[in-house]
Amino acid sequence: MRNPEFALIGTINALGKKIRRFCDRNAARLGLTGTQGHVLCFIFIVSQWQDIYQRDIEEEFEIRRSTATGILKLLERDGFIGRVSVPADARLKKIVLTPKAKELQPLVIREAMAANQLLRSRLTDEETATYIRLSERICDTIT
Repeated sequence: MRNPEFALIGTINALGKKIRRFCDRNAARLGLTGTQGHVLCFIFIVSQWQDIYQRDIEEEFEIRRSTATGILKLLERDGFIGRVSVPADARLKKIVLTPKAKELQPLVIREAMAANQLLRSRLTDEETATYIRLSERICDTIT
């Protein structure tokens, strides 16, 4: 039984670890880490209506520049993305999907949807909305 004084942080920490392990196991079947799968899924979806840059990854996943750089370098090394200079600003590099990534796209999205469905399977829509609202409030508390 968890100490009630630390139950919230302990539960959040345990949930984060379990989700990370679950995502890593599923993504490994596609030759990715869970984080790479999440980032690719984000790029797949958002790149349909806007260009994607490293700063978009940093903001979406609330990670430092160095972390985003490491993830993107590995995705580039493994042939999933490319980075293309933008004519308006040579410092900016647009992230583009390679044919290899586009081949995996349906599988990555299917895995992400299955994971989301599993996480929601024991919750009602109202409970899911409440959980998201409370989690966002906790995140806003820890800036």
